[in-house]
Amino acid sequence: MASYLINHIKRTGGPHTMSAKHYHNSYELYYLLNGERYYFIKDQRYHIKKGNIVIINKNILHKTIDTDNPNHERILIEFNEKLLESLDQNITDINLYKCFNNDNTVLSLDIEEQLWLEEKLFKVLKEKKHKQKGYNTYIKILITEILIFLNRISLKYKKEATYSDPINTRILNIVTYINKHYNDNLTLEKISNKYHLSSSYLCKTFKEVTGFNFVEYKNHIRVKEAQRLLQQTNLNITDIASKVGYNNLTHFGRVFKSITGYSPMKYRNLN
Repeated sequence: MASYLINHIKRTGGPHTMSAKHYHNSYELYYLLNGERYYFIKDQRYHIKKGNIVIINKNILHKTIDTDNPNHERILIEFNEKLLESLDQNITDINLYKCFNNDNTVLSLDIEEQLWLEEKLFKVLKEKKHKQKGYNTYIKILITEILIFLNRISLKYKKEATYSDPINTRILNIVTYINKHYNDNLTLEKISNKYHLSSSYLCKTFKEVTGFNFVEYKNHIRVKEAQRLLQQTNLNITDIASKVGYNNLTHFGRVFKSITGYSPMKYRNLN
């Protein structure tokens, strides 16, 4: 991707669950201007409301899901370190990216904080739209201001409560189990038996809570680990496939490409 992406979307008139089940090698800020959403992040589900900002680190699996009222308005920024590289190398009194590494994934801003942040976000949108002289530099300055703001206020907030009820808690326990045992022979039937649920009920509620079906989620977790091994080790692709739970190399290659857009070999070469 480019060094940053920002968009402002207002959705009305019907359900909208994020179609892309994704993680990416960039930081993400998701600010909800109006409405409410469920946000599945890693192994938790949060109830996001107006004035909440979601802070997502790189390579964290996440997805937004409809509540009973799907209408909402949000601003999203994705960016990587290259965007702020020229500024960050001269900043010595704060780690701009620290807010992405603490427990406060979701912050509920007060009215004053909401107004401050919305002013900055709409300035970024305006600069991107009109592209006046110096707009790239100004966008970098605005995003730097936002990161300093988030680092400061995240210290005073307690961790936002996750959306929980008995079945939600059970499904999130299953998610945690998959995250730890992704390389086992995980089948819907085995997990259903382990957690004393029918396969059909597990399939239905897993999708409702996480936004993913069972196989989709398992494949994303496995491919995410395969990407790490392709980048950071010299293991051959057959061994990597086996380590992440695939005994069939052809099937591994097909799943990997469907998620990343590349074959495992091409992904390794590119990275």
